[in-house]
Amino acid sequence: MNILLTGATGYIGSQLKERLLQDEDVRLRLFVRNASKVKLAVSRNIEVREGSTFDKDSLLKALKGMDVAYYLIHSMGAKGDFEELDRISAENFRDACIAAGVKRIIYLGGLGKKETASKHLLSRIETGEILSRQPADIQTIWFRAGIIIGAGSASFRIVRSLVKKLPLMITPRWVHTKTQPISVQDVLEYLFLAKDVEVQGNLMVDVGSEQMSFKEMLERAARVMGLRRLLIPVPVLSPRLSSYWLILFSPVSYRIARALVDGLKSETIIQNENARTYFPKVIPLPYERAIEAALSGDEAK
Repeated sequence: MNILLTGATGYIGSQLKERLLQDEDVRLRLFVRNASKVKLAVSRNIEVREGSTFDKDSLLKALKGMDVAYYLIHSMGAKGDFEELDRISAENFRDACIAAGVKRIIYLGGLGKKETASKHLLSRIETGEILSRQPADIQTIWFRAGIIIGAGSASFRIVRSLVKKLPLMITPRWVHTKTQPISVQDVLEYLFLAKDVEVQGNLMVDVGSEQMSFKEMLERAARVMGLRRLLIPVPVLSPRLSSYWLILFSPVSYRIARALVDGLKSETIIQNENARTYFPKVIPLPYERAIEAALSGDEAK
């Protein structure tokens, strides 16, 4: 199977690259802006193409001969109109996949409803809609995940830092928002299996473990870390102040913190059972075990 992987220098993409290389039946091609940033094991089953989803010529050349294409791109950290950039990127990618004869696009987006989604989450949802818009020409498998728990995840780094640094937390009211976190190992397994899953037409797959609030996430993470923490939610922290609160006590930029805070104002809950139906072998790790795995990976670095 010939596979193109975008986003190979990102947190999810770099790990998915290693997972795909374990499959001897996969011939992997990476599509990156800068080939020098990609760390590669010596392998005859991998090649690298430079380009951009905004450069249609390089994109079409990279997709030529591919059976499956992973789309792990978003513009959350970009300056300017990231929503328009996401639209153009997704449209270019879908059209190039169709022109190149790619059979399946696999995309990872975020959980949430359009009616209540933040700007960044709404853009991720619209990206999935754009990639799925021409089912007669190409199949799209669209995964939607909430907070991903892993050593390199921005969300996990925030949770870990807050729990470590603050015995008493005066927290924003969005800590009551419900979500369904998921371990990075489970996300990677869903993405890996999606290349082979037998399904007709497009498929949206919501993934996650048990429901909990962000407050519960912090409290349960503290117990795993052997710490006692007291959280006192207050209604006076605006999204801007909440973002400053995050960057004060965690290693993320204001841009990322603001995007996460905006997203936490809306519930990110599973809306379908397709994960169980089409990927029954994947049993999501319980939250505490996901935290333990993330802590172990973090300490190993």
